[in-house]
Amino acid sequence: AALSRSENWTRQRLELMACICACAHVMGTLLLGISFGIAGTKLSHTYETYLHLAAPIVLILFGIAYFLVANKNERRDESYEQEKRTGKAWMVGIFLMMLLSPCLEVHDLFIAAADYGFNNILLLAMFYAMVNISGVLLITFLASKWSGRIYAKHGNTRQKKITALLLVLVGAA
Repeated sequence: AALSRSENWTRQRLELMACICACAHVMGTLLLGISFGIAGTKLSHTYETYLHLAAPIVLILFGIAYFLVANKNERRDESYEQEKRTGKAWMVGIFLMMLLSPCLEVHDLFIAAADYGFNNILLLAMFYAMVNISGVLLITFLASKWSGRIYAKHGNTRQKKITALLLVLVGAA
C-alpha cells in the first residue's frame, strides 16, 4: 500500500499487485509446504533457519534500494519510459520477494497432513491459498486507506523515502 502511494498507482493496479504478491507468497509457501509434507520433518528443520532470515534481509535490501533510487530520481527528472521501466522492475522485485518469503508457520500443518494422505495435503493447500489471498487483499485495502493519512501530512517530496523506511522497518521487525 505504501509503495502504491509513493508510485502513484491506481486502485486497480494496487489490487492487481496485491493479488500477484499474495499468489507469489502462496506459491512459495505451497512449494515448500508440500515438499515438507512429502519429505517429512528432517527437511523442514534443515531449511527453516535460512528461510526465517532470508525474507527480512530481502525486505531490508529492497527498502534500501528503493530509498537509493528515490534519492537518485529526486535529483533528476525521469521520462515516462524510464518511470515505466522502473515500475516494472519494482513489480518483479516485489513478486520475487514474496515468492522467496514463504509462511513457515504452516509447514508443520503440511507435515501433519501427510499422515492422512496426499489428498489432505492438497486440501490444506487450497484452503491456505484461499484464506491467504483474501486476507492479503483485505489487509492491502485497509493499509491503503490508512497510508493515505500518513502521506497526506508529508506531501509528495517525502513519499518514497517514507516508503523505503517502512520497508526497512517491516523487514527489521
